[in-house]
Amino acid sequence: MIRSALVAAFVLTTLLPAHAFEGRYRTLGGSMTIRPAGAGVLKVDIEIGSRSCVGVISARGRPQGDRLVAEAKEYDDVCRLDIRRRGRALTITETGSCAHFHGANCNYTGDYTPR
Repeated sequence: MIRSALVAAFVLTTLLPAHAFEGRYRTLGGSMTIRPAGAGVLKVDIEIGSRSCVGVISARGRPQGDRLVAEAKEYDDVCRLDIRRRGRALTITETGSCAHFHGANCNYTGDYTPR
Protein backbone atom coordinates (compact mmCIF):
# COMPACT_ATOMS: atom_id res chain seq x y z
CA MET A 1 0.00 0.00 0.00
CA ILE A 2 2.76 2.45 0.91
CA ARG A 3 4.71 1.50 -2.20
CA SER A 4 1.73 2.21 -4.50
CA ALA A 5 1.20 5.57 -2.79
CA LEU A 6 4.87 6.44 -3.33
CA VAL A 7 4.67 5.39 -6.97
CA ALA A 8 1.54 7.49 -7.47
CA ALA A 9 3.17 10.53 -5.85
CA PHE A 10 6.27 10.08 -8.02
CA VAL A 11 4.21 9.80 -11.20
CA LEU A 12 2.15 12.87 -10.35
CA THR A 13 5.17 15.03 -9.55
CA THR A 14 7.16 13.94 -12.60
CA LEU A 15 4.26 14.36 -14.98
CA LEU A 16 3.00 17.73 -13.81
CA PRO A 17 2.09 19.75 -16.86
CA ALA A 18 3.87 23.00 -17.66
CA HIS A 19 0.74 24.95 -16.76
CA ALA A 20 1.22 23.82 -13.15
CA PHE A 21 3.83 26.62 -12.94
CA GLU A 22 2.04 29.23 -15.02
CA GLY A 23 0.64 32.25 -13.25
CA ARG A 24 1.41 35.40 -11.33
CA TYR A 25 3.21 35.23 -7.98
CA ARG A 26 4.41 37.66 -5.34
CA THR A 27 7.04 37.83 -2.66
CA LEU A 28 8.11 40.54 -0.23
CA GLY A 29 9.28 43.36 -2.48
CA GLY A 30 8.70 41.61 -5.78
CA SER A 31 6.57 39.80 -8.30
CA MET A 32 6.95 36.98 -10.81
CA THR A 33 5.03 35.91 -13.91
CA ILE A 34 5.46 32.50 -15.55
CA ARG A 35 3.94 31.92 -18.99
CA PRO A 36 4.41 29.66 -22.01
CA ALA A 37 7.12 30.57 -24.50
CA GLY A 38 6.43 27.72 -26.96
CA ALA A 39 7.72 24.18 -27.50
CA GLY A 40 7.31 23.25 -23.81
CA VAL A 41 9.47 26.17 -22.64
CA LEU A 42 8.29 28.58 -19.94
CA LYS A 43 9.29 32.23 -19.63
CA VAL A 44 9.93 33.50 -16.10
CA ASP A 45 9.85 37.27 -15.51
CA ILE A 46 10.78 38.56 -12.06
CA GLU A 47 10.96 42.11 -10.71
CA ILE A 48 12.27 42.77 -7.21
CA GLY A 49 13.09 45.97 -5.39
CA SER A 50 13.80 47.69 -2.16
CA ARG A 51 15.12 51.09 -1.12
CA SER A 52 18.66 49.94 -1.88
CA CYS A 53 18.25 47.50 -4.76
CA VAL A 54 16.39 46.77 -7.99
CA GLY A 55 16.38 43.56 -10.00
CA VAL A 56 14.76 42.47 -13.26
CA ILE A 57 15.25 39.15 -15.02
CA SER A 58 13.65 37.28 -17.89
CA ALA A 59 14.67 33.60 -17.94
CA ARG A 60 13.53 30.49 -19.81
CA GLY A 61 13.41 26.82 -18.96
CA ARG A 62 11.54 23.53 -19.23
CA PRO A 63 9.64 22.06 -16.30
CA GLN A 64 10.66 18.64 -15.02
CA GLY A 65 8.05 17.39 -12.58
CA ASP A 66 7.80 19.77 -9.63
CA ARG A 67 10.97 21.61 -10.70
CA LEU A 68 11.71 24.29 -13.28
CA VAL A 69 15.26 25.45 -13.94
CA ALA A 70 15.18 28.69 -15.91
CA GLU A 71 18.29 30.42 -17.24
CA ALA A 72 19.08 33.95 -18.33
CA LYS A 73 22.31 34.90 -20.08
CA GLU A 74 24.15 38.20 -20.07
CA TYR A 75 27.37 38.19 -22.06
CA ASP A 76 29.08 34.92 -21.02
CA ASP A 77 27.44 34.79 -17.60
CA VAL A 78 24.46 32.55 -16.82
CA CYS A 79 21.99 33.09 -13.97
CA ARG A 80 19.99 29.99 -13.01
CA LEU A 81 16.71 30.06 -11.14
CA ASP A 82 15.84 26.72 -9.55
CA ILE A 83 12.08 26.92 -9.05
CA ARG A 84 10.35 24.22 -7.02
CA ARG A 85 6.67 23.75 -6.39
CA ARG A 86 5.65 23.69 -2.72
CA GLY A 87 1.88 23.19 -2.78
CA ARG A 88 0.48 26.25 -4.53
CA ALA A 89 3.59 28.34 -3.77
CA LEU A 90 6.98 28.30 -5.48
CA THR A 91 10.42 28.42 -3.86
CA ILE A 92 13.32 29.91 -5.83
CA THR A 93 17.03 29.46 -5.32
CA GLU A 94 19.38 31.36 -7.60
CA THR A 95 22.80 30.11 -8.65
CA GLY A 96 25.41 31.19 -11.14
CA SER A 97 26.22 34.74 -12.15
CA CYS A 98 23.11 36.74 -11.31
CA ALA A 99 24.74 40.08 -10.41
CA HIS A 100 23.98 41.46 -13.90
CA PHE A 101 20.28 41.07 -13.13
CA HIS A 102 20.07 42.66 -9.67
CA GLY A 103 22.08 44.80 -7.30
CA ALA A 104 24.34 43.55 -4.55
CA ASN A 105 21.72 44.04 -1.83
CA CYS A 106 18.98 41.78 -3.21
CA ASN A 107 18.37 38.48 -4.97
CA TYR A 108 15.55 36.34 -6.37
CA THR A 109 15.80 33.60 -3.71
CA GLY A 110 12.69 33.07 -1.62
CA ASP A 111 9.09 31.92 -1.49
CA TYR A 112 6.57 33.20 -4.03
CA THR A 113 2.82 32.85 -3.43
CA PRO A 114 0.05 33.06 -6.03
CA ARG A 115 -1.53 36.46 -6.51
